[in-house]
Amino acid sequence: MAVVKMLAVTLIGPKTEMETVARLMVLTGGFQPLPLDLLLKDRSVRSKITTASDNPYDELLVKLSEVWQAAGERVPDPLPVPISPDFSLDRASRAVNDTVRRLSLWSKRREELLEEREELEAAQILTASLAERGLSLADLADTTYLVPLFGKLTDENYRRLEEATLEAPLLLEPLLSRHGFTWFLGLTAPGYREGAKKLLESLYFRGFSLKEMASSLAGDPQAQLSRRIDNAQKAIEGLKRAAAEVLQSNRESMEHLYASIYTMQRVYDLCRGRGELSGLYLLSGWIPEDTLQRTLQLVEREAPKTTVHIEELGEIPYTGIRIPTLLRNLPLVRAFQDVVALYSLPSYGELDPSFFVAVSFCLFFGFMFGDVGHGIALTAAASILQRKRIMSRSMGTVLKSAGAASMLFGFLYGSVFGVEGWIPAFWISPMEDMNRLLGVSIGVGVSVITFGMILNMISCYRARDFGRLLFDGKGLAGMVLYLSMAAIGYAALTGQRMPFPSWVPWTFLSALLIVILMRDFLARLLLRQRTHEEGGLYAFEVLHNLLNFLSNTASFVRLAAFALNHVGLSLAVMMLSDMVRNLPGGILFKGIILILGNVVIVGLEGLIVFIQTLRLEYYEFFSKFYKGGGRAFRPISFRGARPQARPGSART
Repeated sequence: MAVVKMLAVTLIGPKTEMETVARLMVLTGGFQPLPLDLLLKDRSVRSKITTASDNPYDELLVKLSEVWQAAGERVPDPLPVPISPDFSLDRASRAVNDTVRRLSLWSKRREELLEEREELEAAQILTASLAERGLSLADLADTTYLVPLFGKLTDENYRRLEEATLEAPLLLEPLLSRHGFTWFLGLTAPGYREGAKKLLESLYFRGFSLKEMASSLAGDPQAQLSRRIDNAQKAIEGLKRAAAEVLQSNRESMEHLYASIYTMQRVYDLCRGRGELSGLYLLSGWIPEDTLQRTLQLVEREAPKTTVHIEELGEIPYTGIRIPTLLRNLPLVRAFQDVVALYSLPSYGELDPSFFVAVSFCLFFGFMFGDVGHGIALTAAASILQRKRIMSRSMGTVLKSAGAASMLFGFLYGSVFGVEGWIPAFWISPMEDMNRLLGVSIGVGVSVITFGMILNMISCYRARDFGRLLFDGKGLAGMVLYLSMAAIGYAALTGQRMPFPSWVPWTFLSALLIVILMRDFLARLLLRQRTHEEGGLYAFEVLHNLLNFLSNTASFVRLAAFALNHVGLSLAVMMLSDMVRNLPGGILFKGIILILGNVVIVGLEGLIVFIQTLRLEYYEFFSKFYKGGGRAFRPISFRGARPQARPGSART
């Protein structure tokens, strides 16, 4: 359980080796680029560094992807391929242009045919609607006192247009709703022509000219339009088949070319973060410390003229850049990193609470949801959802761990599907010993809160902040104060007499409170430690911590409350099933009630207990030691952004 140590690496070498170095960093997948100017304080040096801007392989990748799009196929998933030294941008450009020259003409013609088909379909929709109303295109085209507007909008934008026309001289007649679009005919006054056009343009209106439609149609428009649409569709399909034949005959070479260009695109994405200074090329970023030797060996073998400069940096105050956080845990604990990340990722150098969360999460969940049968059902459901990929792998592991904890506590409680007595209780029966269950839940709360303060003291020790370690309300003084208050409360509730006068504990508590209030003064006086005066704000923080001691401890009563609630709900389901047993078909109804009732308990109550477990983690446990605010380590990898098709290239 650790936050991996990170190193700032700067690679300096000639231009001939920079692409090789960048390719190594991409394929190893353990390098997060960092802009060079952020690492340099000296503005005069920063001003001399020039950086790359556009990626020259982006356009080539888009062009080449159109080969598969023209053939109606999905662009292949690229794999990293070795790049030969003679592979260059000019050579790649020639290869791509030679490949797509003929296809680009076909693609252009296909776009023209798609546009023509859409106009013909629009004319078909309009003429059919007009024929139903006894009108023709000529009637609309010759209108003198009204301006007709015909086209389509998305269904949502059409509803917005209807609302807007309540205050505008625009009459709408919907003609057809299909595939998320509404085709309509609008009529407006000549004086409002420009206003109507602006209104429609703001809603991304696709309009069609009625005069052009009328001039291109004669005789039987419906038969003529159907024939022309069929011809356009046949031509589109013919171009698609031709493109597919070209792709099929050269598939292997084109896929290799695509993979090569994709590899170089990822390399140049990394190179865009590099800089040039006096003929040398620089590339900087973060790497995990345990990958340093492998990186040095690769660079020494593949780029012998490149120098590697390594630094151990803290925060970079003049840029606001923070060291990224990389967590490395055991496989089971790794799943609970997502639970921690829901709150916040640990900042670099901070304690990683993932292991403690894995243990305490299962403890809290099992305590509140202890049942052998329901634990088995929860584990089975999580396994099925995880296998069908409805649930993420990490969340599935968390729920299966919670289900296993439920089964364990179910044996301790002697509870199977909410029924106590089917198996012997190895520890405690919630319904028969409520007071003991309540006491244990409070004891768990005191232990967890105390452990949180111990973790806080460890963090203070690692930061060499001994003032907070010894005198803070979440440090040693605060922990002794909290445990003393807990002991006094326990004695008062159980009626036990303390072996010393009553004024002694109160004097001791007062002294501890004074120590906490004078934290900064004592740190300066006894430890010679420079501190930041917080004045009245710190006094308010101390008061807040004292109230939190009480509220956080009381919050753990929910462990016992939900354990009893689980038994109560299960008994309610059993009683309800018994009530219908003597009715006609009672056995069937009883089985249905038992099944549905247990499904509700596992689903609904399981969700509530899950939320309550997160609350105990985040508010009662994390508040004692954890700050978070880290940024995840995101190395550049071979898998990057897929090329985006040009507008219209994906239309069918």
